[in-house]
Amino acid sequence: MRDPDLRLDELLQRGRRRTENLKLLNVKVPSSMLDRIDRLATLLPATKGEIVVALLNEGLLTAEKELQGWRPPTKPPVPKERRCTVKGCERERVAKGLCATHYQAQRRALMAGKPAPILVPENGTQ
Repeated sequence: MRDPDLRLDELLQRGRRRTENLKLLNVKVPSSMLDRIDRLATLLPATKGEIVVALLNEGLLTAEKELQGWRPPTKPPVPKERRCTVKGCERERVAKGLCATHYQAQRRALMAGKPAPILVPENGTQ
């Protein structure tokens, strides 16, 4: 494809071009959508591949505009009663009063026959 930034309005404004070699993109597309692409290919002076690229480009441009400045929502802070009991750790506890990181560190050390790493709980329980 010569123009990867092709848009539908550009297809409307130009004449029919010769068929170009395209790379195969194997995707599952609903048959109703294939029928609509076929209809567009007969109405517009363009190949099916050019129509698909134009539709993808327009969708991507729209998505980029809508997502500009978007940030994922911040995670709410874990309530104190659900935090890991290791001093200074703010993660949520999952087992035996420890977060997943501290629990796994303790578990691996015990399974290897080594003394558990120093996990000093805030309130003296484990």
